[in-house]
Amino acid sequence: MSGPTGQRSTTRVRVGAGPGTEPYEVLVGRGVLADRDGLHRLIGPRARRVAILHPRALTDTADALRARAEELGYETLALRVPDAEAAKTAAVAADCWEALGRAGFTRTDVVIGVGGGATTDLAGFVAASWLRGVRWIAVPTTVLAMVDAAVGGKTGINTAEGKNLVGAFHPPAGVLCDLAALDTLPEDDHVSGLAEIIKAGFIADPVILDLIEADPAGARTPSGTHLAELIVRSVRVKADVVSGDLREAGPREVLNYGHTLAHAIEKNEGYTWRHGEAVAVGLVFAAELARLDGRLSADEVRRHREVLSSVGLPTGYRGDRWAALLDTMRLDKKTRGATLRFIVLDGTGRPAVLADPAPELLAAAHAAIALPHTGAAAPDPRPVLVLNGPNLGRLGSREPGIYGTTTYAGLVEECRTLGRELGLDVDVRQTDDEGQLVRWLHEAADREVPVVLNPAAFTHYSYAVRDAVAQRTAQLIEVHLSQPHAREPFRHHSVVSAVAGGTIAGLGIGSYRLALHAIAAG
Repeated sequence: MSGPTGQRSTTRVRVGAGPGTEPYEVLVGRGVLADRDGLHRLIGPRARRVAILHPRALTDTADALRARAEELGYETLALRVPDAEAAKTAAVAADCWEALGRAGFTRTDVVIGVGGGATTDLAGFVAASWLRGVRWIAVPTTVLAMVDAAVGGKTGINTAEGKNLVGAFHPPAGVLCDLAALDTLPEDDHVSGLAEIIKAGFIADPVILDLIEADPAGARTPSGTHLAELIVRSVRVKADVVSGDLREAGPREVLNYGHTLAHAIEKNEGYTWRHGEAVAVGLVFAAELARLDGRLSADEVRRHREVLSSVGLPTGYRGDRWAALLDTMRLDKKTRGATLRFIVLDGTGRPAVLADPAPELLAAAHAAIALPHTGAAAPDPRPVLVLNGPNLGRLGSREPGIYGTTTYAGLVEECRTLGRELGLDVDVRQTDDEGQLVRWLHEAADREVPVVLNPAAFTHYSYAVRDAVAQRTAQLIEVHLSQPHAREPFRHHSVVSAVAGGTIAGLGIGSYRLALHAIAAG
């Protein structure tokens, strides 16, 4: 590492090589994206084409990079992908592969991922899988991506069964962390990234915890005095751990501190929780697990809760989902056979592995983070499933003239916020898989839970979905963003409408609002 850690300078953190890989550098500072010569070195002389993957919100940043690459003589291709976790699907990856194929991408060409953790995960996976591996560059634009997703070479996408279950180890050629990108990052996203920074403090660098405890308000903002140092220290922790252990054969596993439960929470919430929020809860769970196993003191557990709470991160999770969380954790990548493995602490800066903890120990740790039930004066919210079929994860980038500019993440937030106002516990999910949608409908029928259903393309031909809807045991309302009868003739027919409780179409996300109001009134 060279150079000071102030926000006006550039700090270089070297990530060492593993078998079959080359070392690379993570650059942290303001204005690193403006360095044309540095970009030229990373892309390299052998490339002819550069593909830039980015979400809609970062079009300006991607266009600026594209212009610089073209000035340097490269052909460029812009690939706009959905926001957040909606980007990490096989369908989106396949769209990217098709675009690379049409553009004639070869093994010497380069992929650049511009965005948050989900975009960099996707970009790295596309690069790893295209022609069995092409060069790629990470340009993380969130705190989370800078300190976690862009460093270390883990790439991947999600499936209906869990997070990051399909992926590859494929390190980037370099990582460009321009701190100026954080100036416009929403505060909630900024705070989410602090969970990974705090994790780095607990497993390896307690100075991180000291800095945050000294100025938690400053940690929450891009203008904070210590933000650059917090990011550099976190990157250094990860670089030190992953150097020489690319494939998580040994010490790299400690980076999973808090992540076993976190990934289960994310899946349980349909990937609508921010990653850092889930990690924060996972850190407290792991700390409680270590305390119960006699490894960690109550004061150290208390420190977990206090430092996370001081920056606005959650430290607990609803107490009625333990069975589902446990089932999901058993499929986690860190599980070996039937044995659950957790990274715990024997003390701050002393990570260890806890393998196959007793069920009673797990249940007790969960009880320690379980949020209390509301009192009799405030009854539990009524559960509602909002189920979305194929391609709806691409909202915002898919034909905005027809489907509107609201992203899928925006739709999720709108439904959850309205649900809280109406006294509903809204669980929003999306899948491109017909079988998964049928399973969710069966779940709703078994639990007698009302459903808002947008079957998307399955509306017109899926008798499997139609038969699952017919088994409903509670209110079910079919919704559509557009008006199918005003579009192509093949969209006029719905096999679902006849067995649904009603249909609302053509009002954009207003269709969902009306459906939720109808369920609340019923």
